[in-house]
Amino acid sequence: MNIEKTMFKNSFNIVIDVKGKTKEKSKVRMDIALFCHRKNMELVYVGSLVAKLKASFSLEKQAQFFVYLWLKSLYFSDGRTSNIPRLVNLKDWRLYGMKSPDCHVFMQTLIPLVYQDLLPKEIQDALMKIIYFFRDICSNKLET
Repeated sequence: MNIEKTMFKNSFNIVIDVKGKTKEKSKVRMDIALFCHRKNMELVYVGSLVAKLKASFSLEKQAQFFVYLWLKSLYFSDGRTSNIPRLVNLKDWRLYGMKSPDCHVFMQTLIPLVYQDLLPKEIQDALMKIIYFFRDICSNKLET
């Protein structure tokens, strides 16, 4: 469950583009230029300044706010998870206090719903592969 929690936090922070929490640093962008040859992900040099272009897998500000508002309006009647709306802070657009069961529910059920119309198809497919991987692990653990 801790691996799933770490995976959830990293993927959520990258897609939502949480300042200071993404794994995308300038060094990574330099490596992309060397090894991946993706022009849309390379650093842009303007005089003495260096800028990063917005990644295709990061949501726009309006979509980020929509995700947080949607999370704030959720309600689980079956008690599978803690009160997720309580964990959402709309002032600084962050999730606080997510525990492993919360991350598990988010990874298994909410990610396909929340990112359905917000992300490009190839990014959704990659996230779905990760979700299916964790579903398979969880279902195999229950069978043994």
